Amino acid sequence: MAEDVPPAWLRPDQHLSFGRALSAVRRYGGALLADGVGTGKTWIGLAVARAADPGRPVHALVPAALTAQWQEAARRIGCDVLIHSHETLSRGRAPTSGPGPVVIDESHRFRTPATRRYETLAPWCVGRRGLLLSATPAVNRLEDVIHPLRLFVRDDALAWSGVASLLASTREGAGGPLSRLVVTGEDRSAHLPTRIERVIAPAEGPGSPFGLLRRGIAGLRLAGDPGVAGLLRMGLLLALGSSPAAVAEALSRYAGLLRHAEDARASGRTISREDIRRMAGRDRDQLVLWPLATGPDADPDLAAEELPQVRELTHAARAWALTADAKVAALAGILAGQRPTLVFTTAVATVHHIRRHVGRRGIAWCTGGSAGLDETEVLRESVLDWFRRAPRGQAGWPRPPSVLIATDVAAEGLDLPLVERVVHYDLPWTEVRLEQRSGRAVRLGVQHQEVEVFRFQPPGELEEALRKDAILGMKAGLPGALGLDQGTDSPWRIRARMAARWASRRAIEGVAAVRGAPTGVLAGFRIRSGGEWPREVVLARIGRRWSDDPKLAAALLSAAEGHSVVRPPDPGLLGGSLRGLSLQMRAALRLAHGARIVAGSGQPMHRPVLRRMLGLAREAAKSRQRERLALLERGIRLVRRGHTAGESRRIMEWAQLSEKALFEALMGLPPEPTEPAPDGLEIIGILVVEAVLPRR
Repeated sequence: MAEDVPPAWLRPDQHLSFGRALSAVRRYGGALLADGVGTGKTWIGLAVARAADPGRPVHALVPAALTAQWQEAARRIGCDVLIHSHETLSRGRAPTSGPGPVVIDESHRFRTPATRRYETLAPWCVGRRGLLLSATPAVNRLEDVIHPLRLFVRDDALAWSGVASLLASTREGAGGPLSRLVVTGEDRSAHLPTRIERVIAPAEGPGSPFGLLRRGIAGLRLAGDPGVAGLLRMGLLLALGSSPAAVAEALSRYAGLLRHAEDARASGRTISREDIRRMAGRDRDQLVLWPLATGPDADPDLAAEELPQVRELTHAARAWALTADAKVAALAGILAGQRPTLVFTTAVATVHHIRRHVGRRGIAWCTGGSAGLDETEVLRESVLDWFRRAPRGQAGWPRPPSVLIATDVAAEGLDLPLVERVVHYDLPWTEVRLEQRSGRAVRLGVQHQEVEVFRFQPPGELEEALRKDAILGMKAGLPGALGLDQGTDSPWRIRARMAARWASRRAIEGVAAVRGAPTGVLAGFRIRSGGEWPREVVLARIGRRWSDDPKLAAALLSAAEGHSVVRPPDPGLLGGSLRGLSLQMRAALRLAHGARIVAGSGQPMHRPVLRRMLGLAREAAKSRQRERLALLERGIRLVRRGHTAGESRRIMEWAQLSEKALFEALMGLPPEPTEPAPDGLEIIGILVVEAVLPRR
């Protein structure tokens, strides 16, 4: 199709991402583009959306902080974009109902189906095509990737490859099949500035209040419920690791919670889970621990008798906050000079603690509630402009600031190309946040050649209590389960390198042989359905077994590269290869046929609706009501297959409808496309790499 030609405003290194994402959106209804931070996913997303549904406006669902950035991108390419913020969805307001493709930026924000933003968006997405954008899609578990995908992709979308349910595949720990829905392009690390990692481990002196506060927090009972006590202690220790001001504020909040608990108990009530959540911290990623805590109606048994000890600890923390601690002194040393630097913290109180004690003026700051320069509040966009537009001056300021201290409000999606150093003053709760932060400076289009990334380590005794490095390490491994890890030999980088390396070569179908090492066979075949060839499979054999491992395919292609003359393979070797390949082809055909069976398994939550519709169908058959029976047959087929998240919610609502309303809903169903049965196989090509003949 003409629309498949990448637009001129895409970089050459973005073409592969464009092609793969567009193909997946057309085939499955949706896909997730997981290219790295700072590689231009906004531009690729707009290009894919326009090609997937040309002539219609693009619905862009983005964090409110990125609205201006998306508007500017759309203006520059002349694209009609309707922008709707994540925050508006969280207030229960869906986008406009007009047709058009959808792009969801920072899609990992839609990893939890129970949130209001997800509940609002899922029904609106029914019948739409969409592309999700996230450099860090797996936050806490593999299901974090599936739930955003199911806004557009049906749960049985990969049934043809043996995956009956996307959700079930991740619960069983098998993330590999998702590589068909989670797409990436070529490795663009060579186009990014070099990242220089440095670790800072400041230590408090023996007379510091740090030890007193750590021991005091460790000695608190906090709550009778072990889960609640652990959550509260975690919040206090995280604040202690951030700054004296942060732990003083956290202890003060906890004292207020204890007073609230005393008042509630005196009136015969218990405090709510939300009260405890506010105390534990506002980081939603942290609430992965919440299931360990009390049930919604249980009394957490807060230790109100500890209020005097908590007040003493609060007083000690406030006194400590009046001075410069070892951590802020180490930061002051890093900030010497005028290199543009972005400092990330997890606590608003820490932002202002750094401003007071770092020992210099000209510091910009940005939190979720306000922004400014030194003591003067300034519009957030103006503050960010100092670090993303050249020249760096602004009218009215004698010198633009070179330091921006921010909470994670500035961590997602923002393009700050003037930043040359990123400081993780506090470690975030997830690897996602860590990568998003560094990506503000390590991105395409920056002028500097390297970016320094400083990582402040918590003191050893605090690190042992938090085990934060272990948690970050565990979550950093999630992309590997999807084949999206950043290693040189990760599957997606191997495939991307092969695609880029061979893109300019003319493809010829057939059989050929070369001599080289390693020896083996590379084969491709396709499965026909309804006269078309929608499924292609590439397998490699080095040794005795066939595999879809891209490392094997890359090795055989490398052995063939540089051979200008090829020849027919040895007949005996070719015959043996074909016999082994035929077994693989028949297995693939059986699997494709089986998809029509596993795709009809339905979901347990829909069984009440299915039983009701089967009963109505029996009645319609007895009374020979053909039109009603035809409607019910359509509905039963839909209920029995996999669904998008919005379709699943709609079907669950059918159980509560009157009979008349149910038939009206069935009449409003769009025609369900029927996928033809697989009916043929065809070999695309075979490459045999034979052993090099010994010299005579």
